[in-house]
Amino acid sequence: MADPAGLEGALAALPEAKRELARLMLAARQPVPAHPAPRSGAGPVPPTALQSRLWRRERTHPAAATGSHALRLTGPLDPGRLVAALTGVLRRHEALRTRLSVSTTGQPRLHVDGEPVLRLTRADLSGLTPRAAAERVALQSTESASTVLDLESGRTSAFRLLRLAPDEHVLILASHLAVFDGWSSGVFLADLAAGYREGPAALAPPGLQFPDYADWQHRWLSGPDGTAELARRRAVFAADPPAPRAPGGFERGHLPVRLARGPVDAGLELGAAEGATPFMTLLAALAVVLARRDGRTSPVIGTPAAGRFAGALEGAVGQFTTVVPIRLDLAGGPTFRELLHRTRTAVAEALAHQRLPVDVLFGDGPPPPYSVLFALHNYPSVPLDLPGIEVGQLPGPPARHLELYSPDPAAALACVGLVERDGEIGGTAEYNRHAATPEDVRGLLTGIEDVLDRAAAAPASPLTT
Repeated sequence: MADPAGLEGALAALPEAKRELARLMLAARQPVPAHPAPRSGAGPVPPTALQSRLWRRERTHPAAATGSHALRLTGPLDPGRLVAALTGVLRRHEALRTRLSVSTTGQPRLHVDGEPVLRLTRADLSGLTPRAAAERVALQSTESASTVLDLESGRTSAFRLLRLAPDEHVLILASHLAVFDGWSSGVFLADLAAGYREGPAALAPPGLQFPDYADWQHRWLSGPDGTAELARRRAVFAADPPAPRAPGGFERGHLPVRLARGPVDAGLELGAAEGATPFMTLLAALAVVLARRDGRTSPVIGTPAAGRFAGALEGAVGQFTTVVPIRLDLAGGPTFRELLHRTRTAVAEALAHQRLPVDVLFGDGPPPPYSVLFALHNYPSVPLDLPGIEVGQLPGPPARHLELYSPDPAAALACVGLVERDGEIGGTAEYNRHAATPEDVRGLLTGIEDVLDRAAAAPASPLTT
């Protein structure tokens, strides 16, 4: 048998179709580690399962995978240093220099371009009145969120720098969700600040890049460990009915949501006393709401997970997010205390499988068994430390989470994303207008409040579903 190194070295001499077959043969002979590692070589790699879905969807829904962020910069900004820092960040992260092309065998592949391309437009609004300037900033932010980005061409980011006054600017970033997740925004801003303070030469590449992860995911899913885990997880949810598709398909709607502090605080105190995190406590209450609504004792809820299950992934820009389905057990009429303990176990068990993409778990069959997604976001807070400049985040357009998180948006009812900030728990709910009304979505929140209120008053009383 030829040694693996010899086979690897001979791949370049083969036609592309045979080269791919040889790679698969080589991968089958070598164990795939449980965690990503730097890939050998800089050649193209398969996209992740989520990237493949977003790539297919953007062909018929342009800008469906565009996210946008806006920052207000108050102080003596040096635009030249900012441009150099932005370029340095693009150079540091391979995810921001990737493009997708179709090979001669019809398979999509990620290519990393050698040099970054900074797409930056500037506008001087200093001659406008404050009101007119604010309206123009809001318009630019909305336009940024509708920017048609394209994974295939490599146009995956676009920036706008608006000058409102000599000491006041707004920086707007449009990014393709296939290469940029919520966690990436903190990484990006920290790197941007370091590049501005110390120069782009200070931005050394991270030890693990997103294409390393994409390459690992493809090999792991094709190997015995990934195949076995997929079979086990499919067996877990085999008896759960798929979520129904809305007859009208998918049409996005948004509304702001907020939880009432009185009953929620009491419920969270009860959860903490039982060793449950705020997310676990709110998830348990939502499970009761859904169980009562659907007449089931084992509701399944989807929750977005960061997907950075290896520490080396935390410093890389990329789209690592996955959705983890969690089945909650309300059989036997447990008390809320008992449900909290069941929820702790269910959450830990589900998160242990976040390496498995939801697009592989459910993507090639019926819709997932959940129609409601729930998240309590805890992205690390990263202040943008620019010397002499005060940085503030501007509210942006609502996110497109359902299309990002759901393999079949028509089968999704709502995604409730909450953040705990300044003593309040609130956020935005995205819902499918063909499956729910704003009142339906608000009912989920008021239901959580009611469950927590009753649980705090009588924690030893059995739940009825």
